Amino acid sequence: MILDILFVALFILCAVIGLILVVYFLVRHRLKFDPADKDINKIVIYGDVRSSYKMHNHIANMISRENPDMILFTGDIASNSHNFLHYLIFSIIENKLWKKCEYYPIRGNHESEIYHYQIFLDLPKNKTYYSFDRMGMHFIVLDVIDESIHTELVTWLKDDLEKNKTKNISVGLHYPLFTSGKYYPYHAPYLLELFEAYNVIFVFSAHVHSYERSIYKGTNYIVTAGGGAPLYPATIENKYKVCRVNDHHYCVMTRNNEDEYTIKVIDKDGNQIDEVTSSKAEMIAGNLCTDI
Repeated sequence: MILDILFVALFILCAVIGLILVVYFLVRHRLKFDPADKDINKIVIYGDVRSSYKMHNHIANMISRENPDMILFTGDIASNSHNFLHYLIFSIIENKLWKKCEYYPIRGNHESEIYHYQIFLDLPKNKTYYSFDRMGMHFIVLDVIDESIHTELVTWLKDDLEKNKTKNISVGLHYPLFTSGKYYPYHAPYLLELFEAYNVIFVFSAHVHSYERSIYKGTNYIVTAGGGAPLYPATIENKYKVCRVNDHHYCVMTRNNEDEYTIKVIDKDGNQIDEVTSSKAEMIAGNLCTDI
């Protein structure tokens, strides 16, 4: 009798583990950079879903209806980076997007435990920072979570910027360089100097759960952290702030011409809450004014 119960329990356990593994291999995402450049029509940028599954799924469904060609995810997949189940549910929700378009993640602080991040997202050369070209834009993804790679990252970033200095450039990193709180901005004046020197048009981040856009030296610094996680009110002054809306949302980037891009920000109810059009020429002009 005891052996029968143990056998049934073992069978159920094996079945559950087997089901989890099947689901995992079905939903695991592999980044693809082929071709090296692609002239696409629409890019969605959003992040900070954490474990707020209902709102996350709602925003993901809205994004799916946008039919984007690419998504840049600004970080924070799970509430607990050690929790396999959190990653699994995230992957099941995002899978509808992974099947539809290219999808590039930025590592957030809730991915500080790297193991699950790497097994659910097949990263290029197993690196958490990388770059690629899409829609006439050179995208640079930074990992500012792992301090052990800081020197390596900065060396790589300088080299990558230099190699691509003639292109339109956008950068993604999880911690914002400008924000109204609840957390203080990421202190990295060397990044501000590099972004100014190489005429970076947009810098996307997350971490502070809200939408906020700041302009410094002509560059638009956009916090898009409204993918589902609980919202954060403003708590500190940000003199470079142009727009801040405390709502769940996502950003849509389109290209107007060779050098000009528009970003529209859509809230959870389908309303447009911000719009900005910028170009390298405008960014360079903005470089000539504003001091920090």
